[in-house]
Amino acid sequence: MNVRLQHQMKRSLQEAFGYHGCPICHVLDKDESSFMATLQYQTFCEEKVRQEVVSANGYCNFHFHQMVRMASPMGMAILTKDLIHAEIKESERGSFGPTLRIDCPICKYVDEREESNVREFRALFSEESFQKEYEATDGLCRIHLIRVLNLMQEVDLHQFILASHTMHLKLLKVQLETFISKMRSTRDFKEEKHSWWVAVEKMAGKRGLPKR
Repeated sequence: MNVRLQHQMKRSLQEAFGYHGCPICHVLDKDESSFMATLQYQTFCEEKVRQEVVSANGYCNFHFHQMVRMASPMGMAILTKDLIHAEIKESERGSFGPTLRIDCPICKYVDEREESNVREFRALFSEESFQKEYEATDGLCRIHLIRVLNLMQEVDLHQFILASHTMHLKLLKVQLETFISKMRSTRDFKEEKHSWWVAVEKMAGKRGLPKR
């Protein structure tokens, strides 16, 4: 990874500390949205890019429906026409099977970005200032927590991350209890307002996270 990209990734992760939920999930959401916006435009305007998507047999179910929300009906019509044309040719050749295997380019991109962000996040834990900033966040979701821990060799950092995770969970539990109590009475929400969503992401990670 070049120095400029690494610096940009570090900055994005630290900026994510200012938002609710897992910082790695937050960065991935932004990267995914940006990539999809560019891709939907390119598939409409650039034949080469569109044929690359066709060669991958389109998108997975999740990303196809996400693209429908972003792209124009004309853009979807052009792409799906090319996909159907390719499938007709495969069917006529009697090799329909391969057309059912989807190598979603968006899933592939997110998977690669996730790997890079997890490694950068792990590297940043060596900085004491980063550790202090991390303690003040909602912490990592369980998926990214495990991935970061799997890269951690230092015993002290391993213990620090687990202790921070326990602290984050206890704070979140209190916020959830407050949220539930206020939902039944005043509904005068403060810090606990987003606790239910943070809890969902804490357990499952971001929506559409590629399966492993």
